[in-house]
Amino acid sequence: MAGRTALTTMVIGKDYQDMWDGLYRKSVEAYAAKHGYDLVIIDDYIDPSPRGRERTPHWQKCLILEHEVLKTYDHVVWIDADIFVNFHNAPCIVADHGGGDGIGVVTFGSTMPNAETLQNRWDRAHRYGSGAFKRDRGPTAPERYAQAGLPEDQAEMVNTGVMVLRPDKHTAFLRDVYETGTENPMSAMEQMWLSYRMFQEGLVTPLDTRFNKIWSEELVQNYPFLMNTGMRAQVPIIALCVTAAWLNGYFLHFLADGFSRGDVRYIMTLFDEPSQISLEAMMKAGGNR
Repeated sequence: MAGRTALTTMVIGKDYQDMWDGLYRKSVEAYAAKHGYDLVIIDDYIDPSPRGRERTPHWQKCLILEHEVLKTYDHVVWIDADIFVNFHNAPCIVADHGGGDGIGVVTFGSTMPNAETLQNRWDRAHRYGSGAFKRDRGPTAPERYAQAGLPEDQAEMVNTGVMVLRPDKHTAFLRDVYETGTENPMSAMEQMWLSYRMFQEGLVTPLDTRFNKIWSEELVQNYPFLMNTGMRAQVPIIALCVTAAWLNGYFLHFLADGFSRGDVRYIMTLFDEPSQISLEAMMKAGGNR
Protein backbone atom coordinates (compact mmCIF):
# COMPACT_ATOMS: atom_id res chain seq x y z
CA MET A 1 0.00 0.00 0.00
CA ALA A 2 1.53 3.29 -1.09
CA GLY A 3 1.16 6.43 0.99
CA ARG A 4 -0.98 7.24 3.99
CA THR A 5 -4.57 5.98 4.10
CA ALA A 6 -7.47 7.08 6.26
CA LEU A 7 -10.58 4.95 6.73
CA THR A 8 -13.48 7.21 7.59
CA THR A 9 -17.19 7.10 8.34
CA MET A 10 -19.78 9.54 9.62
CA VAL A 11 -22.09 9.13 12.63
CA ILE A 12 -24.24 12.20 13.21
CA GLY A 13 -26.76 11.98 16.04
CA LYS A 14 -27.11 9.69 19.04
CA ASP A 15 -29.00 6.95 17.20
CA TYR A 16 -26.25 6.53 14.61
CA GLN A 17 -23.53 6.81 17.23
CA ASP A 18 -25.15 4.09 19.34
CA MET A 19 -25.63 1.86 16.28
CA TRP A 20 -22.01 2.33 15.23
CA ASP A 21 -20.56 1.80 18.69
CA GLY A 22 -22.75 -1.18 19.53
CA LEU A 23 -22.65 -3.12 16.26
CA TYR A 24 -20.06 -2.02 13.72
CA ARG A 25 -17.14 -0.17 15.28
CA LYS A 26 -15.13 -3.15 16.51
CA SER A 27 -15.02 -4.87 13.11
CA VAL A 28 -13.93 -1.66 11.36
CA GLU A 29 -11.27 -0.94 13.98
CA ALA A 30 -9.85 -4.44 13.55
CA TYR A 31 -9.67 -4.03 9.76
CA ALA A 32 -8.06 -0.59 9.97
CA ALA A 33 -5.45 -1.83 12.43
CA LYS A 34 -4.64 -4.85 10.27
CA HIS A 35 -3.82 -2.71 7.23
CA GLY A 36 -2.28 0.30 8.95
CA TYR A 37 -5.10 2.75 8.17
CA ASP A 38 -5.87 5.71 10.41
CA LEU A 39 -9.52 5.52 11.50
CA VAL A 40 -11.28 8.91 11.42
CA ILE A 41 -14.84 9.21 12.77
CA ILE A 42 -16.78 12.32 11.74
CA ASP A 43 -19.56 13.08 14.22
CA ASP A 44 -20.83 16.47 13.06
CA TYR A 45 -21.68 18.36 9.88
CA ILE A 46 -18.67 19.43 7.84
CA ASP A 47 -20.91 22.17 6.44
CA PRO A 48 -22.98 23.31 9.46
CA SER A 49 -24.69 26.14 7.56
CA PRO A 50 -28.43 26.13 6.80
CA ARG A 51 -27.48 25.01 3.28
CA GLY A 52 -25.66 22.05 4.76
CA ARG A 53 -28.53 21.06 7.02
CA GLU A 54 -31.39 21.42 4.53
CA ARG A 55 -30.59 18.00 3.05
CA THR A 56 -29.98 14.70 4.82
CA PRO A 57 -26.54 14.29 6.45
CA HIS A 58 -25.56 11.77 3.75
CA TRP A 59 -24.62 14.69 1.49
CA GLN A 60 -21.76 15.51 3.87
CA LYS A 61 -19.80 12.57 2.46
CA CYS A 62 -19.24 14.79 -0.59
CA LEU A 63 -17.19 17.11 1.65
CA ILE A 64 -15.02 14.62 3.51
CA LEU A 65 -11.92 15.36 1.44
CA GLU A 66 -12.14 18.97 2.67
CA HIS A 67 -12.09 17.87 6.32
CA GLU A 68 -9.03 19.28 8.08
CA VAL A 69 -7.91 15.85 9.25
CA LEU A 70 -8.47 14.05 5.94
CA LYS A 71 -7.25 16.39 3.24
CA THR A 72 -3.57 15.56 3.78
CA TYR A 73 -3.92 11.81 3.15
CA ASP A 74 -2.90 10.05 -0.05
CA HIS A 75 -6.05 7.90 0.01
CA VAL A 76 -9.31 8.22 1.92
CA VAL A 77 -11.55 5.17 2.14
CA TRP A 78 -15.17 6.05 2.81
CA ILE A 79 -17.31 3.38 4.47
CA ASP A 80 -20.95 3.80 5.52
CA ALA A 81 -21.56 3.40 9.24
CA ASP A 82 -23.73 0.31 8.70
CA ILE A 83 -21.04 -1.97 7.24
CA PHE A 84 -19.68 -4.94 9.19
CA VAL A 85 -16.17 -5.80 7.99
CA ASN A 86 -14.71 -9.28 7.59
CA PHE A 87 -11.49 -8.26 9.28
CA HIS A 88 -10.18 -11.83 9.06
CA ASN A 89 -10.01 -12.00 5.26
CA ALA A 90 -10.61 -8.56 3.73
CA PRO A 91 -7.46 -7.40 1.89
CA CYS A 92 -6.26 -3.84 1.50
CA ILE A 93 -8.96 -2.04 -0.44
CA VAL A 94 -6.50 0.57 -1.71
CA ALA A 95 -4.38 -2.15 -3.27
CA ASP A 96 -7.51 -3.57 -4.93
CA HIS A 97 -8.22 -0.12 -6.36
CA GLY A 98 -4.81 -0.20 -8.00
CA GLY A 99 -4.20 3.53 -8.28
CA GLY A 100 -5.21 5.82 -11.12
CA ASP A 101 -7.58 8.75 -11.23
CA GLY A 102 -10.88 6.94 -10.69
CA ILE A 103 -13.03 6.52 -7.59
CA GLY A 104 -13.08 2.93 -6.38
CA VAL A 105 -16.65 1.62 -6.12
CA VAL A 106 -18.60 -1.61 -6.60
CA THR A 107 -20.87 -1.29 -9.63
CA PHE A 108 -24.43 -2.59 -9.67
CA GLY A 109 -23.82 -4.52 -12.88
CA SER A 110 -20.95 -6.46 -11.32
CA THR A 111 -23.18 -7.68 -8.49
CA MET A 112 -26.10 -8.52 -10.79
CA PRO A 113 -24.24 -9.84 -13.86
CA ASN A 114 -26.97 -11.90 -15.52
CA ALA A 115 -30.71 -12.25 -15.95
CA GLU A 116 -30.99 -14.89 -13.23
CA THR A 117 -29.55 -12.79 -10.44
CA LEU A 118 -31.39 -9.64 -11.52
CA GLN A 119 -34.74 -11.39 -11.82
CA ASN A 120 -34.29 -13.10 -8.47
CA ARG A 121 -33.43 -9.77 -6.87
CA TRP A 122 -36.55 -8.04 -8.07
CA ASP A 123 -39.15 -10.78 -8.34
CA ARG A 124 -38.39 -12.55 -5.10
CA ALA A 125 -38.16 -9.36 -3.11
CA HIS A 126 -41.32 -7.83 -4.47
CA ARG A 127 -43.35 -11.03 -4.32
CA TYR A 128 -42.21 -12.49 -1.03
CA GLY A 129 -40.78 -9.63 0.95
CA SER A 130 -43.35 -9.72 3.76
CA GLY A 131 -44.91 -6.48 2.56
CA ALA A 132 -41.65 -4.53 2.78
CA PHE A 133 -41.46 -4.13 -1.00
CA LYS A 134 -44.30 -2.82 -3.16
CA ARG A 135 -43.24 -2.46 -6.80
CA ASP A 136 -43.89 -5.16 -9.40
CA ARG A 137 -40.32 -4.78 -10.60
CA GLY A 138 -37.38 -2.61 -9.79
CA PRO A 139 -36.45 0.33 -12.02
CA THR A 140 -33.46 0.21 -14.33
CA ALA A 141 -30.50 2.52 -13.75
CA PRO A 142 -31.77 5.09 -16.31
CA GLU A 143 -35.20 5.00 -14.68
CA ARG A 144 -33.66 5.53 -11.25
CA TYR A 145 -31.74 8.53 -12.51
CA ALA A 146 -34.88 9.97 -14.09
CA GLN A 147 -36.79 9.57 -10.82
CA ALA A 148 -34.02 11.50 -9.08
CA GLY A 149 -34.33 14.35 -11.60
CA LEU A 150 -31.29 13.40 -13.67
CA PRO A 151 -30.84 12.54 -17.36
CA GLU A 152 -31.36 8.93 -18.44
CA ASP A 153 -28.12 8.60 -20.41
CA GLN A 154 -26.14 6.43 -17.96
CA ALA A 155 -26.75 2.67 -17.98
CA GLU A 156 -24.99 1.81 -14.71
CA MET A 157 -25.14 2.87 -11.09
CA VAL A 158 -23.30 2.28 -7.85
CA ASN A 159 -24.01 2.13 -4.16
CA THR A 160 -21.90 4.90 -2.63
CA GLY A 161 -21.49 3.18 0.74
CA VAL A 162 -17.89 2.28 -0.07
CA MET A 163 -15.51 4.53 -2.00
CA VAL A 164 -11.74 4.75 -2.44
CA LEU A 165 -10.88 8.42 -2.92
CA ARG A 166 -7.83 10.60 -3.51
CA PRO A 167 -7.87 14.15 -2.11
CA ASP A 168 -5.55 15.34 -4.87
CA LYS A 169 -7.92 14.07 -7.57
CA HIS A 170 -11.48 14.09 -6.26
CA THR A 171 -11.97 17.03 -3.85
CA ALA A 172 -13.25 19.46 -6.48
CA PHE A 173 -15.44 16.81 -8.13
CA LEU A 174 -17.17 15.93 -4.86
CA ARG A 175 -17.65 19.60 -4.00
CA ASP A 176 -19.33 20.17 -7.37
CA VAL A 177 -21.72 17.26 -6.76
CA TYR A 178 -22.50 18.75 -3.35
CA GLU A 179 -23.22 22.19 -4.77
CA THR A 180 -25.30 21.09 -7.77
CA GLY A 181 -27.17 18.07 -6.43
CA THR A 182 -30.74 18.12 -5.18
CA GLU A 183 -32.60 15.65 -3.02
CA ASN A 184 -36.01 14.10 -3.59
CA PRO A 185 -37.70 10.93 -2.32
CA MET A 186 -36.13 8.91 -5.16
CA SER A 187 -32.61 10.30 -5.06
CA ALA A 188 -31.53 7.89 -2.26
CA MET A 189 -30.21 10.96 -0.45
CA GLU A 190 -26.99 11.82 -2.36
CA GLN A 191 -26.48 8.43 -3.97
CA MET A 192 -28.12 8.80 -7.39
CA TRP A 193 -26.50 12.19 -7.98
CA LEU A 194 -23.05 11.01 -6.95
CA SER A 195 -23.43 7.78 -8.92
CA TYR A 196 -24.58 9.58 -12.06
CA ARG A 197 -21.77 12.11 -11.96
CA MET A 198 -19.11 9.41 -11.46
CA PHE A 199 -20.18 7.69 -14.66
CA GLN A 200 -20.71 10.96 -16.51
CA GLU A 201 -17.15 12.08 -15.70
CA GLY A 202 -15.59 8.66 -16.36
CA LEU A 203 -14.41 8.38 -12.76
CA VAL A 204 -15.53 4.83 -11.94
CA THR A 205 -12.83 2.31 -11.04
CA PRO A 206 -14.55 -1.02 -10.25
CA LEU A 207 -13.67 -2.76 -7.01
CA ASP A 208 -14.00 -6.44 -6.16
CA THR A 209 -17.70 -6.96 -5.43
CA ARG A 210 -16.88 -8.37 -2.01
CA PHE A 211 -16.02 -4.86 -0.83
CA ASN A 212 -19.70 -3.85 -0.80
CA LYS A 213 -21.97 -6.85 -0.32
CA ILE A 214 -25.54 -5.74 0.39
CA TRP A 215 -27.04 -8.09 2.98
CA SER A 216 -30.63 -7.67 1.78
CA GLU A 217 -29.55 -8.64 -1.75
CA GLU A 218 -27.53 -11.59 -0.46
CA LEU A 219 -30.62 -12.68 1.46
CA VAL A 220 -32.89 -12.47 -1.59
CA GLN A 221 -30.43 -14.29 -3.85
CA ASN A 222 -29.05 -17.00 -1.57
CA TYR A 223 -31.39 -17.30 1.42
CA PRO A 224 -34.89 -16.47 0.06
CA PHE A 225 -36.54 -18.57 2.76
CA LEU A 226 -35.56 -15.81 5.22
CA MET A 227 -38.19 -13.58 3.59
CA ASN A 228 -40.88 -15.84 4.99
CA THR A 229 -42.46 -14.14 7.99
CA GLY A 230 -42.30 -17.27 10.12
CA MET A 231 -38.59 -17.72 9.43
CA ARG A 232 -37.83 -14.31 10.88
CA ALA A 233 -38.35 -15.85 14.32
CA GLN A 234 -35.73 -18.55 13.68
CA VAL A 235 -32.70 -16.72 15.02
CA PRO A 236 -30.23 -19.63 14.72
CA ILE A 237 -31.01 -19.98 11.01
CA ILE A 238 -30.66 -16.23 10.43
CA ALA A 239 -27.37 -16.36 12.33
CA LEU A 240 -25.97 -19.15 10.18
CA CYS A 241 -26.95 -17.38 6.95
CA VAL A 242 -25.75 -13.89 7.82
CA THR A 243 -22.49 -15.29 9.19
CA ALA A 244 -21.93 -17.22 5.95
CA ALA A 245 -22.49 -14.04 3.92
CA TRP A 246 -20.05 -12.16 6.15
CA LEU A 247 -17.36 -14.83 5.90
CA ASN A 248 -17.77 -15.10 2.11
CA GLY A 249 -17.35 -11.36 1.55
CA TYR A 250 -15.24 -8.47 2.77
CA PHE A 251 -17.67 -5.65 3.69
CA LEU A 252 -21.27 -6.67 4.52
CA HIS A 253 -23.60 -3.69 4.16
CA PHE A 254 -26.87 -3.54 6.13
CA LEU A 255 -29.21 -1.10 4.41
CA ALA A 256 -32.08 0.54 6.29
CA ASP A 257 -34.70 -1.49 4.41
CA GLY A 258 -37.08 -1.89 7.34
CA PHE A 259 -36.73 -5.66 7.04
CA SER A 260 -33.27 -7.15 7.42
CA ARG A 261 -30.97 -4.51 8.92
CA GLY A 262 -31.19 -5.92 12.43
CA ASP A 263 -29.71 -9.22 11.26
CA VAL A 264 -26.23 -7.76 11.83
CA ARG A 265 -26.56 -8.52 15.53
CA TYR A 266 -26.60 -12.25 14.74
CA ILE A 267 -23.20 -12.42 13.03
CA MET A 268 -21.42 -15.12 14.98
CA THR A 269 -18.12 -13.67 16.04
CA LEU A 270 -16.50 -12.87 19.32
CA PHE A 271 -13.60 -11.53 17.24
CA ASP A 272 -11.77 -14.84 17.31
CA GLU A 273 -10.57 -16.82 14.31
CA PRO A 274 -13.36 -18.14 12.04
CA SER A 275 -12.61 -21.72 13.14
CA GLN A 276 -13.66 -20.72 16.66
CA ILE A 277 -17.07 -19.37 15.68
CA SER A 278 -19.72 -21.17 17.71
CA LEU A 279 -23.49 -21.03 17.27
CA GLU A 280 -23.94 -22.23 20.82
CA ALA A 281 -21.70 -19.49 22.22
CA MET A 282 -23.40 -16.88 20.09
CA MET A 283 -26.86 -17.92 21.28
CA LYS A 284 -25.76 -17.84 24.91
CA ALA A 285 -24.33 -14.36 24.41
CA GLY A 286 -27.57 -13.15 22.78
CA GLY A 287 -26.00 -12.18 19.48
CA ASN A 288 -22.90 -10.30 18.42
CA ARG A 289 -21.29 -8.35 21.25
